[in-house]
Amino acid sequence: MQTTMQALTTRPSAEVLHPELVNLDGAAKSLLFLVSLDEGIATKVMSHLEPEEVARIRKASETLEEVDVSLLLAIHRQFIAAIRDGVPTSLKGSSAYLRRLAGKALGEHRAAYIWDGVEREVSDSMATLSTLDIDTVFPMLEREHPQTLAVIFSLIDADRAAQLLTRFSVEAQTEILRRTAQLKSIPEAVVRDIEAQLASELSALGEVERRELNGVEAATDLLKMMDQEQTDALLEELADIDEEIAEKIRKALFTFEDLKRIDGRGMQALLKEIQSDQLVLALKTASPEMQEKVFSNISSRAAATLRDDLELMGPVRVKDVEEAQQAIVDVALRLERENVITIAREGAGALV
Repeated sequence: MQTTMQALTTRPSAEVLHPELVNLDGAAKSLLFLVSLDEGIATKVMSHLEPEEVARIRKASETLEEVDVSLLLAIHRQFIAAIRDGVPTSLKGSSAYLRRLAGKALGEHRAAYIWDGVEREVSDSMATLSTLDIDTVFPMLEREHPQTLAVIFSLIDADRAAQLLTRFSVEAQTEILRRTAQLKSIPEAVVRDIEAQLASELSALGEVERRELNGVEAATDLLKMMDQEQTDALLEELADIDEEIAEKIRKALFTFEDLKRIDGRGMQALLKEIQSDQLVLALKTASPEMQEKVFSNISSRAAATLRDDLELMGPVRVKDVEEAQQAIVDVALRLERENVITIAREGAGALV
């Protein structure tokens, strides 16, 4: 099957011959063809091109600006396809349009390599923070703005981020944690700027693509790597500044599935505090492991009844299930504060 580039390189028949068509090479004709298509269709076409072909089309975009619509018609006839109404004849800005198509079709890293000739991987540049010891890394970061640190900590290993975070003052830790939790998306160019500061061989991308981030998840993972005393202190400080963010982190920090880490005696103590209808509702979407954790800590008769209730339960609202699960988690955390049960924390090591 011929590629777009190969098809446009072939000599046009007399039927579609145009005075200027014979002066265009395959790359130029491919460019004209792509920018005259709907973006979704152009993206699909581009995904079948080789990187070398995309690079040639990109080079052609630097020289072509405007063409007569009859030339576009000739190119479309060469493909034996009907031309869309209102095809743009101006090619100014076609390079940026082509770059966007390449990013969608080939992926940003591959497109960046074709455009800039430099392979960029975030993991490679950020990896330097994991290979150096903390004493070496911390001086590099201690004067950075909290927002910059929030981005960095959301992109590197949570364990390493937690080690670095503890080196800052409590006030700085709280601010960094708050900003980390607030992250949703950031301009790709900002990430590239930060990378450039950490690794001089990288430079920021010219176009503002965005990278999606889950700030609450990143902040939660970071806290999971710290001991409970540090976590509680940070959350208290954060709540004084931003109660909403602190509450989101608290809920994400310990989920219903985390109850699996309670020992048998603790689970039995917890279940005594829970109403049966609430427990059935909470187990509706629980993992088999979580369900078995409950079944194994109640009597065989109660377990059989609970299994039957689950099987007979009809459709329920997800919101109701989540509320039931959160209510049980709240009870578990209260019992932990009262030293009735012990919950093993992720990253805190095994209990003895």
